Amino acid sequence: MRDVNVDAAFFLPFLRPGMTLLDVGCGPGSITAGLAGLIAPGRVIGADKDPARIETASRDAAADGVSYRVADVTALPFEDDHFDAVFANALIEHLPDPGAGVKELMRVLKPGGAVGVRCPDWSSALLHPDNDLMWASIALRNRWQQHRGDHPDAGRLLRGLLAEAGFVDINADATAQSHGTDDGVAEGVRYMHSILNDPELVALAREHGWANEVEMEEMRRSWVHWAAQPGAFSSFFWCHATGRKPGRV
Repeated sequence: MRDVNVDAAFFLPFLRPGMTLLDVGCGPGSITAGLAGLIAPGRVIGADKDPARIETASRDAAADGVSYRVADVTALPFEDDHFDAVFANALIEHLPDPGAGVKELMRVLKPGGAVGVRCPDWSSALLHPDNDLMWASIALRNRWQQHRGDHPDAGRLLRGLLAEAGFVDINADATAQSHGTDDGVAEGVRYMHSILNDPELVALAREHGWANEVEMEEMRRSWVHWAAQPGAFSSFFWCHATGRKPGRV
């Protein structure tokens, strides 16, 4: 589950009581509700283009000072210079045109307002002990994401995207998400199996010749074999960047 103290930790120093904040790509709203508690008596709007997610957030993540609405980051339904801060977690990598999305975040920020963006970078993955099948499965996942218009390596682009949009005082960094316990390793296997069993990926892999079912089953087994090793460990970077819109705070 998303947690404001983990997923938004890098952005907390920019928050203050009474501000107005937009959480774009809010998903289930767990971070949104956490942000509201940190800026009370301020106001947070959680936005997501998926109506089902907004319905879930409105039901499961209701909190004082929070409202949710359906909105697309490429055409946000807010006036210019509207928010004191804008936050986007696990969103930029899913935009066909990440630069256009970041420019829209700039538009709705007040002069001097703060932006915080965060997303993974899958080419930073570290596996031990590794094998060719595991790397092939990650490459297959990335190929699927690219086919859908996503950017699996978007994390490394964040600093440049903020700069191109006109933000100043930019700071980019990264933290590692690791699987180094029995539970963590099992979680990693479950995630990769969910990818390799996804009906859309299976169909596309067959249609485009990315992998056949025998090869995909070998990939699934490679993760089970990896998890059985006493030294099994994996890690990859979540990158984040902050900046400000030019002007007075």
